Amino acid sequence: MGGRVGLLALGFSILFSIGCGSSSSSNTGQVRILEAAVGAPPVNILVDGATVVGNLGYGSATAYLTVKSGSRHVQAVPVGGGSPVFDQSLSISASGHQTLLLTGSSSSIQEAMLTDGGTTATTGDGHVRVFNASSTMGPTDAYIVNAGTSIIGVQPITANLAFGADTGYQLVPTGNYEVFLTVPGTTSVNLGTGPLSLPTGANPNQTVVVFDATAGGFAYILFTDQ
Repeated sequence: MGGRVGLLALGFSILFSIGCGSSSSSNTGQVRILEAAVGAPPVNILVDGATVVGNLGYGSATAYLTVKSGSRHVQAVPVGGGSPVFDQSLSISASGHQTLLLTGSSSSIQEAMLTDGGTTATTGDGHVRVFNASSTMGPTDAYIVNAGTSIIGVQPITANLAFGADTGYQLVPTGNYEVFLTVPGTTSVNLGTGPLSLPTGANPNQTVVVFDATAGGFAYILFTDQ
């Protein structure tokens, strides 16, 4: 596979596998937050005026946080002070798990709220989805293949995956897999994750979020979903 390859050396890429927090109740939900807005400073995350996370930097994510369900006022305030770079009311699902992605740029932060889990698979299978949080990559073809498998002759799971969009959960056998994002209609790779491991257990789910690397190219973060 030729073409431009995203920067993904182990010392440069960002790879986290983040699990769950405390269990939900009927009036709370579980929310984790990824800060992937290009140029945004480290921020404190406030919910209804109370700080729930401090000093969240670019490319970093929280574990699942227990938050009261319903409409919640969520703010991202620069650690160094000043006006919030993100200030929205968001809906938190009762007894659910969600991922809030802060994307775009520091001057125009956008949010995407993903609903995590809720899949059903037979024993030995799981689900993986890919989210395009890169504001510079543009539309991209997304592949999820067995680790070590070529994508030549393979159809993408989603063609022209736009910025701010995801593939939805895709059924994947438990074991090792790889994600590739390519220039649409080609095998020219924007980013390849290398082998990733889908854990065993009942209905394992993972999300791969691709975003702009700080020194150019692209990086990713791997979430284990609940």
